[in-house]
Amino acid sequence: MSSSRTLERALESLDVENVFVYVGDAVRWDAVPDRVTDRAATVRSVSASTHSPSSFASLATGRYPTTHGVVTFNHRLSADAFRLFDVPGHETRFVNSIFAYAEREHGNAVDPIHTVLGVEPPAVDDPLEGLEPPFVAMERGPGGHAPYGDFSGTASDYFRRRRGADTATLQEEYRRSVELDVELFFERLDRLEETGRLEDTLVIYTSDHGELLGEGGELGHSSPMRPELVYVPTALFHPELPTAAVDDAVFHHADLLPTVLDVLGVAEPSDRTQFDGRSAARSLTDEPRPCTYENRVLPSSLPVGSGSLHYEGLWDADGGYAFARTSLTERLLVLAGKTVASAKRGYVCRNLPTAVGAYADSAASRYGEPSFSEREAEQRLERLAAGDVAGEQVSLSDGAEQRLRDLGYT
Repeated sequence: MSSSRTLERALESLDVENVFVYVGDAVRWDAVPDRVTDRAATVRSVSASTHSPSSFASLATGRYPTTHGVVTFNHRLSADAFRLFDVPGHETRFVNSIFAYAEREHGNAVDPIHTVLGVEPPAVDDPLEGLEPPFVAMERGPGGHAPYGDFSGTASDYFRRRRGADTATLQEEYRRSVELDVELFFERLDRLEETGRLEDTLVIYTSDHGELLGEGGELGHSSPMRPELVYVPTALFHPELPTAAVDDAVFHHADLLPTVLDVLGVAEPSDRTQFDGRSAARSLTDEPRPCTYENRVLPSSLPVGSGSLHYEGLWDADGGYAFARTSLTERLLVLAGKTVASAKRGYVCRNLPTAVGAYADSAASRYGEPSFSEREAEQRLERLAAGDVAGEQVSLSDGAEQRLRDLGYT
């Protein structure tokens, strides 16, 4: 029996009343530690976006960005969207712990990710404290997001301090971040075991997007789409699930909510068309899945250009295509702006020839050995774009804007 079918059957027969989803920010597929994969069923996953707000919106709704309409932190889910936090009969919670190992003095502003998802921050910092079964909880952990390693300041401070660091040092510190994140995640697992809830809980470790560690001459994830940004791990923990890698299928962010509902035995909302994803308890395949990126990368105060990048892609387990939707001139202006205005400008300038090649790459870039053609990719993306939904706009407070700057988004 194939590894995907084995996992399908195990999920289909799983009997639990709780789900805990841990989203380590910016953890790329090839960085997940063995201590995770040795204890879980692990599936290579295609992120809905290489930008946090779009990806979290897909994780929470089972929809692609073209359907839920969240593009940047200036959008939020519509009030009628069914979310992970609306599972009937279950207490739900979303906790943002991304600053657990970094600068924590960020004022009293509500973090933008809460606004995107339409949830209020809980009164506690712990995702499990006071939760009584049945429950569904999600935590956004630090993951591999900058600042890397044991640096305690902001992401912008980190990149300024490390402007002369070589790639190997940065990669080592990134992996230290992921290890710290996994330690925090396993603390959650230990809590569930100590309280006797582990056997009644499906635990999922995943990420919102990957991270560049020198690929394309860049660091971070505000960059042209590449596989290092698209592929993330999804690891499913439960004593009755296999502890092996699934090598013949891909998971997608939009599959999370349908999977959670199936495992909990909760009926889908009456409008079945609202999910773009599919339950892993019913179908795990290697069908190509979409990923998008659209964001203002540079401050709006720049004298020329929008400072924005827009990419779309289609990916299966073996590779995919990334399509640049901004013009070559605009892409090169963004790169030029990064050499002047970005906290990462030291690294970008030292690797400028590689970065220029990445930004100047043709409108369609092929990576790996996808099982479909460029034309098929374009056709699928065109069909998805036909139903594109405009997100509800929100204005960010000064405090929220500062939080994004602290994380290195601008």
